[in-house]
Amino acid sequence: MILEVQHETTMEYSEPVTEWRCELRMEPVSDGLQRCHSFRVGVSQPAVVASYVDGFRNRVHHFNLLRPNLAVRILAASIVETEDAAANPMASRVELPLDAESLPLETLDCLALRGPVRDTPLLAPHLEALRPQRRLRAGMWVCQVAEYIRGTFTYARDVTDATSPIDHLLEQGRGVCQDFTHLMIAVLRSYGLPARYVSGYIHRPDKDSQSHAWCEVWLPDVGWTGFDPTNGCPAGNHFVKTAVGRDFTDVPPNKGTYRGAAAERIAVRVATRTLERLPSHSWHDHLPPLDVPVHAVVRERPAAEAGDIMQQ
Repeated sequence: MILEVQHETTMEYSEPVTEWRCELRMEPVSDGLQRCHSFRVGVSQPAVVASYVDGFRNRVHHFNLLRPNLAVRILAASIVETEDAAANPMASRVELPLDAESLPLETLDCLALRGPVRDTPLLAPHLEALRPQRRLRAGMWVCQVAEYIRGTFTYARDVTDATSPIDHLLEQGRGVCQDFTHLMIAVLRSYGLPARYVSGYIHRPDKDSQSHAWCEVWLPDVGWTGFDPTNGCPAGNHFVKTAVGRDFTDVPPNKGTYRGAAAERIAVRVATRTLERLPSHSWHDHLPPLDVPVHAVVRERPAAEAGDIMQQ
C-alpha cells in the first residue's frame, strides 16, 4: 500500500514568546515492512531544519525560532509504502516462559517497568487474571493480553494525557491508545517478554485518520512484531511506524520548549490517503490543504506557565 501522510501542528500564543525550540519524530522509518520514499517538513516562517538519529534509531528533525510569530504551523508530509508482516505474534511457536538469559542485548532495555509503564498495586489483579499457563504459546498469550485490555477498558478522549501513568487508566477504566499500549507493555514485561512502544499513524478508509500508538513484542522465532490493543489486531499495512522507544516519553512526535509567559494552545490535524503509484519528486510542492477537522486540541497551557511542549 502506498500512503501519503500529512501531519499538521499549530501552536498559538496569547503574546510573543522567545527562544522557541522544537524536535519532531514524524519521519516514517524504513525497515522490512515499510519504506519511506519521501519526507518533507514545512514551517510557517523561515527556519533551518536539521536532523539526527537518536539512541533508538529514530530520525529526529529539529529547529529553533528566536522570535516566533503568535502562531507557528508545522506540516510534516511523507510518502510511505507499507506491507503486511509475513508473521504476526500468532505465528510464534515459542512457549512461555522465555529464557531470560538467551534474550538479545537490544531487548534488555524493554524489560523494566519505568516512567508511565510503572509498577503499581493497581496492576496486580490484572496480572493475576492474565497469568499464563506454563507451556502456553507466547504469541497466543500476547493476543489474549491485547483482547483483555480492549474488552476491559473503554476508549475515551480527554481523560488522560500522553504521559499519564498506567494508574490513570486502571483507576478510571478509560483512556486512549497511548494508555492501552502502556498497559499492554506493562503486562508483557511483568512476565518477561520484551515489549516496546511504537508511535505512528493508522490509515482508516472512510474514517478520520489519526496519529496512533501500538505495542511491539520480541519473540525469539519472529523478532519484533506489532499488535494494537486499541483495535485488537496485528499491525498491518495500514499502520505507519515513525518511532519506537520504551514508552511515549522516548518518542513524542513533537517535543520542545519556549521562553515566555504566554498562554499556549496546540492543535493537530492528521490526514492520510492511498495512492495508486509513487508520485513525482516534486509532489510536496502541490500538497492539497488539510481539509479535515482539528483532530485534537492537545494542550492549552495557562499564561502563568511556560516551558516544555510535548504532544501527540
